[in-house]
This record gives sequence, C-alpha cells and structure tokens, in this order.
Amino acid sequence: MTPPRPEASTSAPTLRRSRLRRLAIVLAAAAVAATTAACGSSGSSGAAPTTTAAAPATRTVQSAEGPVEVPAQPKRIVSVDYVTPYILFDLKAPIVGALDLSNGANGEQFKTITPIGNDSGEINYEAIIGLNPDVILSIDGSSGVDVARLKAIAPTVSIPASTDTSWKGLVKQTAEIVGLSDALAAREQAYQAKVTEVKTQRAAQITSSGSWATAGTYDGDAWYLYGTGSGPSSVMADLGITFDTATKAAGDSLEQRSVEQLNTLSDAKVILFDDLGPPVTIEGAAAKMQANPLFAALPAAQAKRVYVGSYNVTTYGDAEKVLTSINDILGKF
Repeated sequence: MTPPRPEASTSAPTLRRSRLRRLAIVLAAAAVAATTAACGSSGSSGAAPTTTAAAPATRTVQSAEGPVEVPAQPKRIVSVDYVTPYILFDLKAPIVGALDLSNGANGEQFKTITPIGNDSGEINYEAIIGLNPDVILSIDGSSGVDVARLKAIAPTVSIPASTDTSWKGLVKQTAEIVGLSDALAAREQAYQAKVTEVKTQRAAQITSSGSWATAGTYDGDAWYLYGTGSGPSSVMADLGITFDTATKAAGDSLEQRSVEQLNTLSDAKVILFDDLGPPVTIEGAAAKMQANPLFAALPAAQAKRVYVGSYNVTTYGDAEKVLTSINDILGKF
C-alpha cells in the first residue's frame, strides 16, 4: 500500500455509439470477406481465399460493480482517483484527464492533460463529458466519486478493493484494464534487471547493514510505518534487505503511529524517512519529527543512518528511483 493521498456507467447515446462502432467493424469485416471471395471466383487459379480475423473491438474486465465491456485498446482514458493516473503515465497510456495533482510530486506530467477535478478530489463531471473518454478508471471506495454518474458518461471500471491492492497488484490490474499488459511486462523486466544489478553490486553491504525500516510523517506530530509488503519495503524485500521488528509486525500494511511509539524503531539500524513534501505533507514536517528527542535517541539516528527522501512507490518508475536511492545509500557503508 501507499500512504493515503488527500482524496469513481454508460448513456443511451454512448451505447448507441458503441453499437455503431461494433456494427461498422462487422460490416467492414464482411466487406473484406466479400471482396476477397469475389476476387477468388474471377481468378483462374482456383486458390482458396484467405482472410485475417479482425481483432476484437472490446474486452470484458471485472469492476467492483461487476463485469464491464471496455475498448480492447482504449484511446481516451480518464482517471478519477489518486493512484491510477501515475500508473497510466508510467505505462505511457493515452490518459487525457485526471485530478489536478500538478502541485505534488511528479506534478509536471499532469500539466499535459486536462484537469477533471481538484487535488481535494472534487470532480468536475462536465469536464469529463467534454473529454469524450472511452473508459474511466477509479479505485473502489474512492471518496466523492459518483460511479453511477460516471457510468452515464463512458464505461467505468472501479478496481475492486478486495483484490490485490499492493502497488504491484494495482499496476497489474490497471494495465490489464487498459490493454497494456505487454507494456507492463517490459516495465517489470527493466525493474527486475535493476534489482539484480543492485543485489549483485551491493551484496556485502546488504548483508552487513543490519535491519531497515521506512517511516514518514505528514505533520511532524504523528508518523507512519511501511510494513514489509508495502511501498518501498517491497523494493527492499526484492533486494533481500532485512527488516526491523516493527516492520515485520506490520506485515503488508501501512500503519499510523503516535510519537510515543517511536521506540518501536529501536532495533532498526537504517531508517529511510519518507518526506513526500507539500501539498501531501506540511512544510518542515520531516525536520520536526527528526528533532523530536524520542526520534533523535534512536540507534539509527545516533549512527547518522537516517536518510530523508521521497520513497513512496506507486509505479515501477517509482520503484526504480527507490532502488537507485538504496544503491547510493549502500555505497556509503
């Protein structure tokens, strides 16, 4: 899982357009077959005509609300949640609209598409209509999302919350929905090659560095801890890094904790401190937390092995950046 970000259906005209598109494809295929047959009958060779089957125009995917028919290769995708747009950008998918997250991390890419809502999650449905999307993506349970209203605009897929919601799971589901499983396979291959490279280059340091943890804060007063299967911890696990007791106990979860619980990080020899920056976190929140006497007394802090950075992982691009950061850190040991 990733830290929660401050926070998703088809009309009669759309259905008619969908049916007309399917009818056009059927008629086009029939015309090709007829032309081929005619050419075959007028020739003297008597060879049997050959035709190539047209690729399916649509696919059926699973949404939280049940099966949804979507284009086999969507051309105009709109996202109404805080996670899938990053995935779509990473996969180079044809995303045309999303919430305006241009002020956050990696915000420049959002300036290349149309905002369909603000960073508080308030959706402008008229803006979505104006984009004429052929599929709309959301994550089940996203606050402020009127799925029925979205369904009246275009086929809408809410990724079920009951399925694998780890970052890798969400990436895989998103890629399958938008027909980019091949692109995902290439991203996975590049990531695994990077993992192998770092594991090989830093094998001795990974063994000798001891146990690791990744924590962060939004306001400098409370903090969160990534469990072994969430965010950057999943990247550490791929590298074979050892986790501290608190991280192991958190499992796949991202846990919210109080300042009084900072002592649970006492057996972590290395701490990655996640600072996502404004608007997700308050300016200076990371420095405030590290100045707290309870944090400053931790063995990792005393040994100056606390490394501040942006470690949140939503995409394979993010994971590769975390790999680079970890590789740089290991190089200091």
